[in-house]
Amino acid sequence: MTREEISQHFGCGTVEQAYENSKWFSVFMQLLFTGVGIYFFWLMLAETTLAAKLDNIAVLIFCLWRIDRQRDVICYVTAKGLVVRRQFMSLEEFFDEQLHPDRNLVFIRYEDIFEISDNWKEIQLGAAEEGGLAVLPVHLQFLPRQYKQEIMDRIKKEQETDDKDDKKG
Repeated sequence: MTREEISQHFGCGTVEQAYENSKWFSVFMQLLFTGVGIYFFWLMLAETTLAAKLDNIAVLIFCLWRIDRQRDVICYVTAKGLVVRRQFMSLEEFFDEQLHPDRNLVFIRYEDIFEISDNWKEIQLGAAEEGGLAVLPVHLQFLPRQYKQEIMDRIKKEQETDDKDDKKG
């Protein structure tokens, strides 16, 4: 999705920043999928019939697809909140995300964020009261430290602004 489509789809205001995984992680994953793809291509060459080659071709296509997808944006910082990529919870959701990557994007208002876990795999939403927190598994663990700090600073800034507005009102 483009920045304009994100803004329109979620009603989250203008997209101010888009973040993707760190370059070292993306390059590592691209090399990994390249190696797997080369191996299955090599296996495919030894097969004599098209039917025997089909499973190798399917793995090769999947590897090419994943190499292309490594640079996908996983977090958008917008005027009203974050749009993040939700972690898939089943094999069915994994395959659905491969075909429809935008379905796993979730909008979270700044005031709804209670805490981001230390490993950046979960965002806790709600308030610190019994039954008040919900946990959203996300794909943010491979963001560079600088991006993580920028996101945290933005969340704190918006939450401080909301606290000041609440005290005035």
